[in-house]
Amino acid sequence: MSTTPLLQITDLRAGIGEKEILKGLSLTIAPGEVHAIMGPNGSGKSTLANVLMGNPAYTVYGGEVLFKGEPILELSPDERARKGLFLAFQYPVAIPGVTMVNFLRQAVNSVRGRELPIREFRELLFEKMATLKVDQEFARRYVNDGFSGG
Repeated sequence: MSTTPLLQITDLRAGIGEKEILKGLSLTIAPGEVHAIMGPNGSGKSTLANVLMGNPAYTVYGGEVLFKGEPILELSPDERARKGLFLAFQYPVAIPGVTMVNFLRQAVNSVRGRELPIREFRELLFEKMATLKVDQEFARRYVNDGFSGG
């Protein structure tokens, strides 16, 4: 197993405009670990998420963020996503007309940088769903339509 942290944040200082919200945050997450970011309103949870994803409304004043050993603060949100960094919302917007299978196939194609034939993708998807004991009916549903936000 790799000794490179999945996510390493060192002395991160960031905020909006002149308002510094994150004041020297340091955090290391190893592959396979699960962490919960908790705190009262205004403590910087959303700011951290937005900074990690490269939201241009936020300013990084200092510090370093490494994802899989590579610096990401200079990368665009798209480049961060291609490296495997994503943000999921608790109450996502439903996207009628776009099935989960089509959405996931497009995501896989974007990350791989090549078109995966639909038959090959469906076989891979249904194999993974079976491993996780997820009902195949979920693949036919529209993105975020009828899914729990919690």
